[in-house]
Amino acid sequence: MVSVEFDTTKFTKKLKGIQFAALPEAQKKSLFKFGFLNKKKMIPYMRLVFKNPVSLTLNSVLFKVENEDSMFFFIRSVGKGNSPRKYLAPVEFKSGGLSTAYETKFSYWLRNYSGLGLSNRYPIPVLKSSAVDKNRFGTGMRASQYTKVKAGLIKSKGSGKITGNQYRYFAVPTNGKKGKGGLNDGIYRVKGNQIGLLFTLAKKQPKVPQKFQFFAQTANTLKKDMPAIFKSELRRSLAKIK
Repeated sequence: MVSVEFDTTKFTKKLKGIQFAALPEAQKKSLFKFGFLNKKKMIPYMRLVFKNPVSLTLNSVLFKVENEDSMFFFIRSVGKGNSPRKYLAPVEFKSGGLSTAYETKFSYWLRNYSGLGLSNRYPIPVLKSSAVDKNRFGTGMRASQYTKVKAGLIKSKGSGKITGNQYRYFAVPTNGKKGKGGLNDGIYRVKGNQIGLLFTLAKKQPKVPQKFQFFAQTANTLKKDMPAIFKSELRRSLAKIK
């Protein structure tokens, strides 16, 4: 959550008597206008910071005006899928160093609920692999493929056979066993004699750079645009009480 301050006193020194009644409306409308402007300006900034950000990321900055003196900005949270509030938190600028990367729901499931003995391994999609179905931006694996891999790994632990023209999925290692294929650690899919690497399995949770300057960008927009916004709204409010 980000909150910023704007001092209006230098714009109101010449107000007299009843004119001060115009302030609450002018201030509140200014906050709303600034909120929408900051949301709009955050989109091109995100495009510079992140590689092909999805629309959920680009539209994740929200704001709330509490009263004529107070507002704050925050990142959207969603209940289904990966939430911007969670995956943007590690990359938000604090010290400029590295943060522990956000763990996807698939990774959390694999480590804690898959039953494959991979509690200390972190899946990293191999985007250069022809077996990976990349999203339309080319920045990650399609959500539908995550679902297929999860279902395939669950099925791999059962006694049922893969029938028809279906892929079989497996992890190396599984419960500490490497198997006989001499494959590197990872998650694979296979059909016939075709085998494809989907994920490598890192032994440490990945780190990401703190590069999303949410507060600094908001503060810069406030400094640059808020004076004109407030003066405009103050003139309109004063015109109503003359």
